[in-house]
Amino acid sequence: MWKTDWPKSAVTSETIVVLRRILRDWCDERGHRADSQEGGRTAKSLIDWYEFGVTDEDELARLIRDDIIIAEA
Repeated sequence: MWKTDWPKSAVTSETIVVLRRILRDWCDERGHRADSQEGGRTAKSLIDWYEFGVTDEDELARLIRDDIIIAEA
């Protein structure tokens, strides 16, 4: 079985601010805490999407809002 390794974008302090803002907004909309199981799953998905190459804040927020999660292998 072949595995594809995608080049990952560096996570900067500015990136962390954006990802936290998206997660905070998502948690507020859904009534979850960031440290809950759902919050953790969503935070992981945000990082996965960012590492996959999605870096636009609005697009990341839409993916999370629409509950589009990258499946784990």
